[in-house]
Amino acid sequence: MSDQKKYQERYLLRLLEHGPFEKRPRGGWRFGTKVISEATVESLLASGRAEIVGPKLKLKTAAKTTAGARRSRNERLAKQFPSLE
Repeated sequence: MSDQKKYQERYLLRLLEHGPFEKRPRGGWRFGTKVISEATVESLLASGRAEIVGPKLKLKTAAKTTAGARRSRNERLAKQFPSLE
């Protein structure tokens, strides 16, 4: 993935943190007056970082996945170092 494409994805994820993208009647999506292409939205959906809820594209909440990853990492440490329990 090129640096420009990574930048574009991070930029759009930051926009999603502020609010959802809305579906345009003529196709595509928009955030305020900024138009976002279908291909860009498809890449965000494919990466698993966004989800479509009704006519809006929203940022997926990472609380479930982050908490699970932290818990499993802590469990692994407890197995490696039994004296920590």
